[in-house]
Amino acid sequence: MTIAGVRIDKNAKDKEWGFTEASAPRSHRGSDIGVLICHGFGGTPDNMRCLYDRAVSLGFSAVMPKLTGHGETLGRMNEANREDWRRDVGAALDSLRSMGCKRIILSGLSMGALLMADLAEKQAEKGDIAGLIMISPPVRMKRYLRICSAFSGVMPYVLTNETFESLTTEIYCGMATSRLKEIFRLSRAVTKDIDLISVPTLIVEAENDDRVDPVSYDMLTQRLPSAEYCLIRGAKHGITYCPQKYELCDKFEEFLTRIANKEK
Repeated sequence: MTIAGVRIDKNAKDKEWGFTEASAPRSHRGSDIGVLICHGFGGTPDNMRCLYDRAVSLGFSAVMPKLTGHGETLGRMNEANREDWRRDVGAALDSLRSMGCKRIILSGLSMGALLMADLAEKQAEKGDIAGLIMISPPVRMKRYLRICSAFSGVMPYVLTNETFESLTTEIYCGMATSRLKEIFRLSRAVTKDIDLISVPTLIVEAENDDRVDPVSYDMLTQRLPSAEYCLIRGAKHGITYCPQKYELCDKFEEFLTRIANKEK
């Protein structure tokens, strides 16, 4: 049975996807400016490799964690929650600090963008968060995802029309629908305290996003009036692994370089 482009499949819980070492977390010790790069819901570090490689090529330290329940099975994802993911990114931030990073830029895609904003709010008093990049942030999701969440009791696992083998990056081609509620709760927490974010912020929208309701950008730009907004024409939700990723990488580099030079 297919609803709004997703297929209900109760047998998807233990499906083996074929994740490889490409989906493993990565870290690199470079300068005393660090970049934390976080993938989104259902993704893996492989999805963010273009940003990681760009940060490393610029000489920055970089850490790219793999969120709990990701890069395994949908059943394993169904056991994870936002507190697990908060711990994951908190540990990644601590890793950059242990490398001696004095200024840190947070960057995330989709749910990863929410986790980075959440981290920026909670770590504001530390004084070492120097910038925030939110790519395709799902402050509010498209209606079909809200429906999937509402009916998670009868459709716990769904698959998309994509196939793992056809993609150029490693990502689940489906989801554990009950975990969508964790994103909703994370979004509410982030928007409640978003006024705590005072660092330079870049908000990136994908023109052809099939997951994020465009009202998300209105909400963010209203609450963060000093934030820089960028629209990537022709891009889908996963900008970091679609053809427009090179345009995103250039924006990413420009933002990192500006932050790095700001306090010299």
